[in-house]
Amino acid sequence: MSAGQLAQDLNKAVEQYYDSTIDLYEGLWGEHVHHGYWDLGESPAADGPDRHAASDRTVSELAAFAAVPAGAHLLDAGCGIGGPALYLARELGCRVEGITLSSQQVVRATDRAREAGLADQVSFRQLDAVRTDYPDATFDVVWALESLEHMPDRTAFLAEAWRVLRPGGVLAISTWCIRDGRLDADATGLLDEIYERQAIPSLPPFGCYDRWCREAGFGDVRVHDWTPYVRNTWDPDFAGVERLDLHDHSFLRDLARRRGVAALRFFYAIPLMKRAYDEGVMHYAAVAARKP
Repeated sequence: MSAGQLAQDLNKAVEQYYDSTIDLYEGLWGEHVHHGYWDLGESPAADGPDRHAASDRTVSELAAFAAVPAGAHLLDAGCGIGGPALYLARELGCRVEGITLSSQQVVRATDRAREAGLADQVSFRQLDAVRTDYPDATFDVVWALESLEHMPDRTAFLAEAWRVLRPGGVLAISTWCIRDGRLDADATGLLDEIYERQAIPSLPPFGCYDRWCREAGFGDVRVHDWTPYVRNTWDPDFAGVERLDLHDHSFLRDLARRRGVAALRFFYAIPLMKRAYDEGVMHYAAVAARKP
């Protein structure tokens, strides 16, 4: 099978995954389909901010880390149901174009923009972030918050981001990755389970992003490890699984019948992600760079 066909097959799997789990994510996590951010020592079950506030903070921390300018024309590559786009429009006055592989996410994000009174400032469409149809030098910022996980060729995305950014434009990424160095069989097996359940081709080592950005032509590259700040996302109180019994086979059969098998993959991935963080296999990178 060709690389192009593999990419098409993966895109279809990602589309189906998010189309079938859109209301599950929203029901459990609200408008943000991504990690939360806490100060060191905080816990979502005790003294830390709640789910929504922690997820909002991930957006604000990435915007500050990458120095996203107020009023920027921003491409949100992998926009989900619009949570970050609406935040950036509301708080920074950005004009946002969000793209996603999921048609259902486009519908929900568009509805939410209208409900928020931001439809003239934010728009969404179904489009592959690796192969967009935007003219060269269109955007001030290319933003990708937890969407590179689903891309089989991250360097191709970085090349596309470079193309559509204006000179001086900002790249802002947060993404899952794995620890540097050799992985043993247990770690590899754990990651394989996560990949299968979340439509992920694989995850690169943390150290790849600095090199990839520089090879793509970006300057002022900074890569920070946010793992200690986001790992609480997979604690049961944050992830919502304390309300679910994954050993209740009648519940699981009903869920699969109503939502499809992708819903089961979503729920079973939650304890796997917690284990991957607890064992130091999973890491979380924040990446900022600038096009000269």
